[in-house]
Amino acid sequence: MIRLTLIALTLAASTAAAGPVAAPGDIGLRHEIQMLADYGAIRGPTTSWPLAWAAILADLEAAQAANMNLPVPVRSTYVRVLERAKRETARNDARFNARVSASEKPTRIRGFTNAPYEEGELSAGFSWANDHVSLDINATGAYEPLDGKEARADGSRLAVDWGNVTFAASTMDRWWGPGWDGSLILSNNARPMPAFTIGRNRTHAFETKWLSWLGPWDLEAIFGQMESDRVVPNAQFFGMRFTFRPFNSLEIALSRSAQWCGDDRPCGFSTFTDLFFGKDNVGDAGTTPENEPGNQLGGFDLRWSNMWFGQPSAFYLQAIGEDEAGGLPSRYMGMLGIETSGYIKNRWSYRWYAELAGVSCDIVKSEPGYGCAYNHGIYETGYRYRGRVVGHGAESDARIVSTGLVLVSNADTQWHLLIRTGDLNRGGGIDIRNTLTPLPLELDSIDLTHSRAVGKLGWLDIGLGYEQLEDGLTGDNTSDARGFITWRSR
Repeated sequence: MIRLTLIALTLAASTAAAGPVAAPGDIGLRHEIQMLADYGAIRGPTTSWPLAWAAILADLEAAQAANMNLPVPVRSTYVRVLERAKRETARNDARFNARVSASEKPTRIRGFTNAPYEEGELSAGFSWANDHVSLDINATGAYEPLDGKEARADGSRLAVDWGNVTFAASTMDRWWGPGWDGSLILSNNARPMPAFTIGRNRTHAFETKWLSWLGPWDLEAIFGQMESDRVVPNAQFFGMRFTFRPFNSLEIALSRSAQWCGDDRPCGFSTFTDLFFGKDNVGDAGTTPENEPGNQLGGFDLRWSNMWFGQPSAFYLQAIGEDEAGGLPSRYMGMLGIETSGYIKNRWSYRWYAELAGVSCDIVKSEPGYGCAYNHGIYETGYRYRGRVVGHGAESDARIVSTGLVLVSNADTQWHLLIRTGDLNRGGGIDIRNTLTPLPLELDSIDLTHSRAVGKLGWLDIGLGYEQLEDGLTGDNTSDARGFITWRSR
């Protein structure tokens, strides 16, 4: 099915305009987009970020043309996101941006957030688009970065459209999945790796009756470059995600990713085809440790929503396999979540969510497979990039419960409260591969983030947090406060 869909994506050359994308990190914007999707004003998938603003605008304009009868408080959300979509897709409009942040002990478990990675960051950028090309150039200087890279081009993108297909060279964050505090396969926990991407610009459904039942759909393929400072230097990254909404209340996604190639590893086209078709386990015909194609993850996620007591509510899950058996993913990690949203006095919109993540192989078994998740015998640095795991921020063998509350006012003022509790690296011993903690730890933390407009001067983001850790081997307790402040231009 994925191969057929990739062919269909390439052939889907309907007229579309190139445009920028909404990057992951702005949890208030994500909340409002999801609100409009739950009410039917946005028809396309919403769990694969970045989202193309052209697809959002097309859906909102279609809802406007159909005179969709939205509840009164939802209309203000609709108008605000529609105006934002029109600004973001403006043609031949050169725009500059700037950002400066200071942080004390930046969080090491990143959820869907744009909190700073480092103690100090200074960024400047430029964006421009016409009907076929869009350009985002961003440069960041980091103070005493953990990975030693003071100069960065994170958040940059050069995209060219061919019909409804967008080809891009990108260093943008990505987020695959319905979770609000984590994704098991691809999140913005690690810095974004440079990549070439292919994806749809708009997400309208197939017209043929054989595939129209899929509803609005999206597909993205990523070909990324990992860093040189790893056990297998310069490994390549491949990812593919197919998302569709057969019903307005149901969104389903199939995802896979792989590390392959790299110095002194097989890198030819035949290696990639073996990897693509799942012929990459030692013991398969002709597969040995010397020619094993790569380290793969794959699985699915879904989000099912409904109206409960007059409010949109949803259940979601994600299951990602760290191994393969019979051509399908196996040894699953898992995540479950629930969320509900609504309005307070027609002034504030809110979203409450709670999710449980088990970041160990065979998580549903009584004895999970510790030491397996995000690790590999050949690619020994594992499923990590520049010192952070590419998947869930809680790292390998974590079991963590997160609950959060998002508030957004009609004036775009935002609050986000996040509480976490759980066990990190719970295999029982010391694991030096774990980039978050080599020791088993019990975690309790709370974070509060506030964002508000400062007149014409831009936006101010302020975050405060506190965490307590208990050493699982000695019982010792430590606690720490953290915080950050960020100014960003309009």
